[in-house]
Amino acid sequence: MSDAIALQLRNDILRGEISGGERLRQDHIAERFGASHVPVREALQKLGAEGLVLFQPRRGAMVAPLTMEDAQEITDMRVELECLALNKAMTLFPVADYESAQQAILKGNQSEDLDQLMIANWDFHRSIYAVEKQPRLMKSLDELWLHNERYQRLVFETIPYKLKSQQEHADILTAVEAGERDQAVDLLAKHITEGGVMMTQILGDRLS
Repeated sequence: MSDAIALQLRNDILRGEISGGERLRQDHIAERFGASHVPVREALQKLGAEGLVLFQPRRGAMVAPLTMEDAQEITDMRVELECLALNKAMTLFPVADYESAQQAILKGNQSEDLDQLMIANWDFHRSIYAVEKQPRLMKSLDELWLHNERYQRLVFETIPYKLKSQQEHADILTAVEAGERDQAVDLLAKHITEGGVMMTQILGDRLS
């Protein structure tokens, strides 16, 4: 029960259906899921461990707010860690599952809603990082992308960014397949950085 509650609340937070800064009252959540307070507390603790939920003295649990500082830090970390992942993948071991990368681009192009697009987006990035060869790094990136998705959805919901992002994915994959390591890493860094700029701009407009 606690896993099911955590899953639904996580999805609600990622989709913005529960806003950053909103309090999470255990009695309301228990009533919603027809559960006792025990699995609700366990679910909130799991989301707290992921950094999606914060606990405040005498105020209880709240959804971690979206901030420009957090968005910028996530972008900076993505540039460093994902470029490291791609550089190592192309330098040290056979890189990429090309078929999976191509399928992820196709799924992104054909996506009919934002949930599908977010899945396809991360599937593409993971497919070029030789994930089985870099398990510790990929664990860190999985955790980082969980938080990145909250901000990235703002971009895709606000501006027509899908075609630009998908074309950049295709350009990165072309460089990867050609063995052009420096070019692939540069394109990846540019892709992440420009997306991050849009994230902070959109968030700044909302917070102003």
